[in-house]
Amino acid sequence: MFNQMEHRRKLQVRVYLLAFITYFGFYVSREPYSLVKSTLLKTWAPFNGADGIILLGILDTVFLASYAVGIFLAGFLCERYDALYVLVTGCFGSGVTTILYGMADFWDIHNYWYFVVLRILNGLSEAAGWPTLIKMLDFHFSSEAQRDFLLTAFGSCKFLGIIGGSIISSVGLTLNKWGYCFLACGLVIIAIGIVDIFFLPRLPPGQHVHREREPILGDHQGDPNDDHLGDASDGDTSGDDEGELQEDEGNVVLTALRLPGILDYAFNLLFVKLGVYVFYYWLPVWFVTLVLEGKTVTYVDACWYTAAWALGGVCGTISIGISVQLTRLYATFDAVSCVTSGVLIMSIYKYTSSLYTTLWIFLLLLVSIGCFQMAPYSLASACMPSVVNSAIHHQDKNPKSKLVGMATGIIDGVGSVGAIFGPLTGAVVLQYTPFGWSLVFIIVAVSMVLAGLVLARQVLQRDARRLCNPD
Repeated sequence: MFNQMEHRRKLQVRVYLLAFITYFGFYVSREPYSLVKSTLLKTWAPFNGADGIILLGILDTVFLASYAVGIFLAGFLCERYDALYVLVTGCFGSGVTTILYGMADFWDIHNYWYFVVLRILNGLSEAAGWPTLIKMLDFHFSSEAQRDFLLTAFGSCKFLGIIGGSIISSVGLTLNKWGYCFLACGLVIIAIGIVDIFFLPRLPPGQHVHREREPILGDHQGDPNDDHLGDASDGDTSGDDEGELQEDEGNVVLTALRLPGILDYAFNLLFVKLGVYVFYYWLPVWFVTLVLEGKTVTYVDACWYTAAWALGGVCGTISIGISVQLTRLYATFDAVSCVTSGVLIMSIYKYTSSLYTTLWIFLLLLVSIGCFQMAPYSLASACMPSVVNSAIHHQDKNPKSKLVGMATGIIDGVGSVGAIFGPLTGAVVLQYTPFGWSLVFIIVAVSMVLAGLVLARQVLQRDARRLCNPD
């Protein structure tokens, strides 16, 4: 029994670490696209023209639109086919398209459609990562006692990826060749995909359908050498249950949409992503317009300030993971974080608009924004698909299916609609309105507040009921 539990523990550690490193790599490969914008706007045709901001904004929108389509597709595919194959395909696709984007610097390519096609393919490839990894983690970490913190903390890999990508890109920019940023980051995700092929355990399609969820240290009667946790249900399945199972499998999207609370968190993530992605793609450009302690911010400085914002995201993700683990008040912590971030966003803009700004106060506000803005992002996208999916199984002694991959696709896919409009909104405001950055910050702050408000029903019903009946 001890050897069996030890084997399972080692397997879980291996899966979690590889999943964490894999999505870290996905975000490393995304980072150069935002960090080289200031360079492209000044030195590279067609982006150094009068419409450069709009052209870059369209590229971001094209990427996020293809990502939104791809994540629904990835969520469906990982319910039907081997999730590992879907994941590795995304790793290689992301790496290749990122490298080809950077090669434009060395091949002297200025054709706008070259960049558009690569961004479409990159979006589809990047989408393969999140649903497949969340599905794998939910399968291997089935106990609710550990799931909430581990899945939410898993979201910190995004922000560590931003930090890693920022550091790599800052080195590339010092070499006076922006293409190096893309080459290095593309190679990172390809190398991680190769590691996954050999070391990440496969999760066969349909493996979850006849499997009871059990705690990590629960009694396990299966083969101790089996790489997948849990065992087949010993309970008898009636004809009615089989019919219902077939119906659920045949309508996986409709079944996932009926999961309680899934649409609330989907629209919460929509507004969160709208705000986050405006910052993610345009914050480095804003940084180089600032003067801090009498010094103009450089491109390399902008990379490090982006890393500071992401560092706040790591802290916020871990903090909210611990909080919901202890209290189960998912909507409350999500909503409070959203509203707080909206207030901080307007505060930093007002502060940097003053005559003199102190660097340490600026960095403190920046890290705080990352903390409160990214915490609900990680909670809604990583933890909530598993939570809402589990809600119906707590009331069913013979659960018939797990739809975490599809639930993740729905929540993150709807959220990606907000991400689509975010970068383009920022570009339009900066290019065509006289309000500039002030309106950009107002839009981001309002979107974060709205993200908190859409969870009002969950706060007043589910969380209030839990407070009244803690048992």
